[in-house]
Amino acid sequence: MTAPFVPLNSSQADTLTAEEQTLVNKGAVMQMYKPDEHSRHFIAHIDSATDPRTGKTRKIPNDSQAVVCFVFGIEDAEPARKEGRSMAECHYSPSQAHEFLFAQGWDRYHDRFFTRCYVQEGEGAYDKAVKAQQTHVDQSSSS
Repeated sequence: MTAPFVPLNSSQADTLTAEEQTLVNKGAVMQMYKPDEHSRHFIAHIDSATDPRTGKTRKIPNDSQAVVCFVFGIEDAEPARKEGRSMAECHYSPSQAHEFLFAQGWDRYHDRFFTRCYVQEGEGAYDKAVKAQQTHVDQSSSS
């Protein structure tokens, strides 16, 4: 059995406690997208679940389940946003920006969830910067 890849950058690779590493080795991992909070990881205990169709919460009958929760946060989102803005300034096409962000996200995390978060943040910044450039061009051409 292969242990799942954990989306930590090299500076965080040695920061798992023995308990966290044991949970990771068991595959007890959860990922969260919180780009306005700090990037981090922690042990969470799952003791209830919400039905996405009804919105009703139910207790999990056995003891709570421990998982290591990895958060895609500010420290992950900001480099993606910076790249997105830079690509808009250099007049990359939307598809070029997407491909570049995907490759960069995968190289950084080797994890589908975190790569998608990276792409989403980068594309958001790219779109915002392109729109700002177009607004600036429109205003200067009408003057």
